[in-house]
Amino acid sequence: MNFIKTSFLSGLSTAISLLARLVSTKIVAVYLGTNGMFLMGQLKDFLRLGNTIGSFGIENGIVKYVSEYENEKDKLGDIIGTSFKINFTSALIFSALIIIFKDQIADFLQINFSENFYFLILIFSIISATAHTCFLSIYNGLNKIKLYVLVNIFSNIISAIILVLLVLEMEIIGAFYALAINQIFSFLINITFFLIYKPFDVNWIFKKFIYNNLKKLSSFSIMAVVGPTCLIVSTFIVRDFLFDEYGSDYAGSWEAMWRISAIYLLFLITTFKFYLIPTFSKLSDNELKNEVFKIWKVVIPIIMIITAGVYITKDLIINILLSKEFVLINTIILFHLLGDVIKINCWVLGNIMISKADTKSFVFFQIEWSLIFVVLTYLFTQQYGFVGVSIAYFVTYIIHFTLLNIYFRKLLWLKKISSD
Repeated sequence: MNFIKTSFLSGLSTAISLLARLVSTKIVAVYLGTNGMFLMGQLKDFLRLGNTIGSFGIENGIVKYVSEYENEKDKLGDIIGTSFKINFTSALIFSALIIIFKDQIADFLQINFSENFYFLILIFSIISATAHTCFLSIYNGLNKIKLYVLVNIFSNIISAIILVLLVLEMEIIGAFYALAINQIFSFLINITFFLIYKPFDVNWIFKKFIYNNLKKLSSFSIMAVVGPTCLIVSTFIVRDFLFDEYGSDYAGSWEAMWRISAIYLLFLITTFKFYLIPTFSKLSDNELKNEVFKIWKVVIPIIMIITAGVYITKDLIINILLSKEFVLINTIILFHLLGDVIKINCWVLGNIMISKADTKSFVFFQIEWSLIFVVLTYLFTQQYGFVGVSIAYFVTYIIHFTLLNIYFRKLLWLKKISSD
């Protein structure tokens, strides 16, 4: 499949995903308000944590080795069989933890309805999401981009419909059920397309576990698990702190601001995610430096234009995308947007560490960001009130970007001395 066709399909998938997010965000904002937005944020982060741990962080490893063994059927079958067994085992372990700590989770998520039944659905949801992710990684490795995109498109459309229907029918309880049920439906959609396209032999899923393949795949786990986990845990802590300190209106407005940010950053991240790591992997020294600056020249003007546009039209965005109940976003939007301008540039540098498998440094910077953001949120909200959370976000990224530039100073800023 050529680059133009791949880009078109990827863009179509991104556009539909964006539309689904816009619709679901609007419905949640209008019918559930700031408190609903807060609770949805808590559950979504919990599910993301479950999916991250459940997949054991081997998605990139699956893509790499499936691609590498595409023409060696025995090795390909072995890697697929081992991948599914790793994911299923990891998902079962996380599910067991849910059962053990379900009372504490229910209190934290403020679930007080048919608790046992809901947690049963939650467990099926996490197992389904893990298998769904494994299938998508295999499609990616086999370069079945059309299949990958079709599954994503239909999953996003069905998920949005289910969320809208259940919120309209059952309000916040419906939203909670929708988030869990949607992952099960995404897996069922995946299975349907798998049976239609038959991209690989279904018997490979049941091939025996091979320990050497575990070693190969798990080399990708640490970075894939630590990054999302640090982000999820820090946003959990900050959101819960805002709720305790100021109430659901403030915590829900912060969650809504985070969603707005995620929507416009989706375009840039999706556009570059299939480009940066493969490109950076092949380059070093001056070639890598030149590539980073070339990307910055494209990314910086785009993100500045987008964030300026969002700020200028903030009242319109709040009214159209959310509702007047979220007017508190005006308090925090400026510094959050400024933080996003720096964030996207940090993301470019972070991909260098991923492409070079610089695991220790990557883990350090992820933990560093999370700790600084949480600590500064506590300090700045005490000093400046609610706006302190967005000041903390902005300052955290200034510190993070500075530290990244210090780490990459030899690559980016020090002149190479010729050896002649």
